Amino acid sequence: MDRRLIHRVSPATVLATIALFVALGGTSVAAVSLVVPRNSVGTAQLKNNAVVSAKIKNGSLRGADFAAGQLLAGPRGPVGPAGPVGPAGPGAKWALVRPDGSVIAQSGGVTLTAKSGPGQYILDFGVATTGKLIIATSARANDLEFRGMVSAGPCGGTSEGSACPVGNDVNHVNVITNGPAEKERSDHAFYIAVIG
Repeated sequence: MDRRLIHRVSPATVLATIALFVALGGTSVAAVSLVVPRNSVGTAQLKNNAVVSAKIKNGSLRGADFAAGQLLAGPRGPVGPAGPVGPAGPGAKWALVRPDGSVIAQSGGVTLTAKSGPGQYILDFGVATTGKLIIATSARANDLEFRGMVSAGPCGGTSEGSACPVGNDVNHVNVITNGPAEKERSDHAFYIAVIG
């Protein structure tokens, strides 16, 4: 470059050049502000796929910003402590009894105390049966003959049952099976259950 040219540039020329650049810069900012006012660009103004990864600050997005299934699940956490034991539900004791009084299937703890006559069975459940649901129904158990109703209730002479000739306490249940005419007691197989 010619040294004469450099010596000819005066300080005033340098300042004028700087002022020109500042003026042009300010004008461009002002022009952009007129076209796009501050805080005026929103979702509606953005084109699809206009925001790319390079324009998003790392660590600024949250789980709620992603669609379901887009984020990978983390490793399974440790198993928590066991919760408290809930209240005990109603238990059930049941038995399947043949016409001769033999118990051939049961939940456990049910025994025949006595067969006190035709169609009369007294069973020991080992727990109080009063205040509980007692269900008795006919069964097959190789007993295919016609029969009448089956009825049952706790022993002990309570209002829920009756007094029994043996085992007369509330742990015992008296089951009666009737003949087909409902006029006499007759030996037949039955299911008996105490629930509660």
